[in-house]
Amino acid sequence: MNVNNAAGRLLNILSEGKNANHHAKCKDIWSNILNVNEDNTFVLIGRIGKVFSLVDDISTELKKIDNVDVTRYMSWTKNLEVGFSNCNLDSTWHNFIAHINETTLDYLHMTSGMLSSNRPQPILPYPELERIHADATKLISDIIKTDTPEFLKQYFVEQLRKICIAIEEYKITGSAEVIDIVQATFGKAVLSNEYVKGKDNCESMSKFWKFMTHTALVVSTFAGALQIADSTAKLFPELISPPVIEKIVEDAGIKENTILENETQEA
Repeated sequence: MNVNNAAGRLLNILSEGKNANHHAKCKDIWSNILNVNEDNTFVLIGRIGKVFSLVDDISTELKKIDNVDVTRYMSWTKNLEVGFSNCNLDSTWHNFIAHINETTLDYLHMTSGMLSSNRPQPILPYPELERIHADATKLISDIIKTDTPEFLKQYFVEQLRKICIAIEEYKITGSAEVIDIVQATFGKAVLSNEYVKGKDNCESMSKFWKFMTHTALVVSTFAGALQIADSTAKLFPELISPPVIEKIVEDAGIKENTILENETQEA
């Protein structure tokens, strides 16, 4: 289930865990739930840490709602703390998931409802994220092979990898990471002209900014207008007045405005 708040994302992850094989190794189950190669232990540990940090995200969001007793909504965390303290990657999954009882899930469900109504976060459809990830992965490979100046190549590849990671972790972190990276990248373009100068002549630079523009337009279609400064709009006028077509967005089941992709597909 695609949800719009941290409590809902944690609930989804834990619910998936409740249905997993309790006798399997913790490492295997976490790898499967978080879509990490089980041999990539460092990445796995990092993502498990981000799952744990959802508790703080939930508390922070609840505090922003008026007249809410945060302690009431966060009473389920004790069971989670005990479970996490028993989360040894080499132990059985039962050692962790046994501490996540139905009461914990019920409280999380209630908390998710509260945040969904009062602090909803944008939802980005998985098909769009998958396509952006595939395009970014291909563009990384293409840019690495070019003779683009090293400092440009390093920056472009770094930003593309950040987007890929944010999409891979969307199940945990939601849309905020993707949105932040897109906005920060365009902010950098304004502050550091060398990353934009010649974008109409340098092939790799042109491809990078066409990809970023397309990604920004997709994000703004589903998440609302991005925070784009006037100086950024002058460099990328298509961010303010993009050509649009109307189509049915199957994932959302509603009619949306979406961006014409004739130019961005070239990237």
